[in-house]
Amino acid sequence: MSLRSLYQDLFARLHAALAPVRYNRLMWLEVVVITLVAIAFGIVFQHNNPFQIGGEFPWIWLAPVLVALRYGVAPGSVSSLILIAAWKLMDHLSETHESFPEQYFLGGLILAMLCGEFSAAWGGRLRRAEETNHYLDERLSRITLRHLLLRLSHDRMEQEILTKPVTLRDALGGLRQLTAAQGDTHMPASLPLLQLLTQYCQLESSAIFVASEQGAYVRSSAIGAPPNLRADDPLLAYALEHRSLSHLLIEGLADVELPSPFLVIAPILTSDKKLLGVLAIDRMPFLALNEENLQMLSVMLGYYADCVNEAEGSRRFLELFPEAPADFAAEFSRLLQLQRNYGINSHVIVLAFENDESGRQAIAEIMRIRRGLDIPWQIKSGNRLLLANLMPLAKQAAVDGYLLRIEAILKEHMGLGYDEWRLTSFTIDLEESDPTASLQRLIEVRHD
Repeated sequence: MSLRSLYQDLFARLHAALAPVRYNRLMWLEVVVITLVAIAFGIVFQHNNPFQIGGEFPWIWLAPVLVALRYGVAPGSVSSLILIAAWKLMDHLSETHESFPEQYFLGGLILAMLCGEFSAAWGGRLRRAEETNHYLDERLSRITLRHLLLRLSHDRMEQEILTKPVTLRDALGGLRQLTAAQGDTHMPASLPLLQLLTQYCQLESSAIFVASEQGAYVRSSAIGAPPNLRADDPLLAYALEHRSLSHLLIEGLADVELPSPFLVIAPILTSDKKLLGVLAIDRMPFLALNEENLQMLSVMLGYYADCVNEAEGSRRFLELFPEAPADFAAEFSRLLQLQRNYGINSHVIVLAFENDESGRQAIAEIMRIRRGLDIPWQIKSGNRLLLANLMPLAKQAAVDGYLLRIEAILKEHMGLGYDEWRLTSFTIDLEESDPTASLQRLIEVRHD
């Protein structure tokens, strides 16, 4: 294990100890143990007054406060009730009975509840911020992957145009449609994927394997006659540990004559590093085993994994809007899930133009000023052109600013504003009960 991975593991353990996952299995046991330990310390250090009633500071209430900050209102209240029950029990067992200190325990209970509310509020904010950053990291990873794929595709286009009439872009587009159509399986369109890799990466014998519940690797599809993949294969272990492609010439493998029957093993990973399966190659031309070709292989597998990851949501969206771009459909379903699960809001802005040269020119200008995260969708609706712009992670202030920029662009470059263009804008908030129905209703109305 490298020094960096060791630091990451230690940091993860420290984070889990100081800020554990809310409401885990051991939460209630921890609540009881922390409270009883605080009572035990009080008995040991101040036997006559273990609850420090009337003292300078009630140290025993740090236990419910700590529990409330870690887990929320309910566990903090339970810890406070344990203190009350302990006081009642100790008073019952003592020879001299005292009156119940109502203000003391009421104040402590209110303090624990306030700390629990504070913990819940900031825990929700932290989870939303983490999900927002996770979405942005995943989006950046997908964009980087596609840019790299585009560059590699352009590098090969000139030398392959005479022998391969179908471009890589067309092939990947067809693969995306197949994964969306067969999205109900774990590895949809795995055989077309192998055929595409055979064509562009010169594979001769390879297979895609999926891990079973027992830990064995089951063959999903194959080209040629590759051997079975063992769970203890050194190349597989290296690929899973480093989350990257592995081959026989990499450093770090055991110095043996044949560590694996395969030449290359590549994990099929989504942008958020979720493992779908592995590609194992046991035969390919010697000249094809180069850095550029292996890079192309990894990028195409990552593209396929993202297509599979977003296939279910995209398929439901495309059933309602068959002409929608695949990127729009995938991001819409992903952002809708973020809204439903974490309350992270996004918007769709729909603008209507006349279907003429000036309208198309206005759309081109608006496309030029869109944010980097935005995804446009042009819709032809009778004698009107609709421009639907999906704005991820955009609040109402961002929507208002976007509309103001559009008006400024129209006035600056076209010399006209909203009224002269007869431009109508519609805003669809993903916080609505059914934003998909709102979008469908809007397009149908504009079509009529």
